[in-house]
Amino acid sequence: MTEPRYPAQAYSNGRGDPVPRHRRNPRRAYDREGREIAPMDLANAAENGVQIIRAICPPPCRHEGQVPLAAFPSTMAVRDVGLYLRCTVCGRKGLESEPVWSRRDGL
Repeated sequence: MTEPRYPAQAYSNGRGDPVPRHRRNPRRAYDREGREIAPMDLANAAENGVQIIRAICPPPCRHEGQVPLAAFPSTMAVRDVGLYLRCTVCGRKGLESEPVWSRRDGL
């Protein structure tokens, strides 16, 4: 048996009561017991060097755009930013969003 990639202490504990699998939000993460793990908000992203959010339109369009963090409230989850954007090519709403990490180490 191989050792796990990350030790159990590396994972954060979820909060609240366990959520049944059929009631879980696909835009959120859950621990092994089914409790929601708090998503990264824009304030935490900014503290870690993120200044821009990348928005990606789902297939077949796959158009990408970038939006500054200042356009949204700091309490909003990074994954939820895409819900408020519309693709400029196909007009679809509900884009995927991810942080654009700045390089601090100069590599």
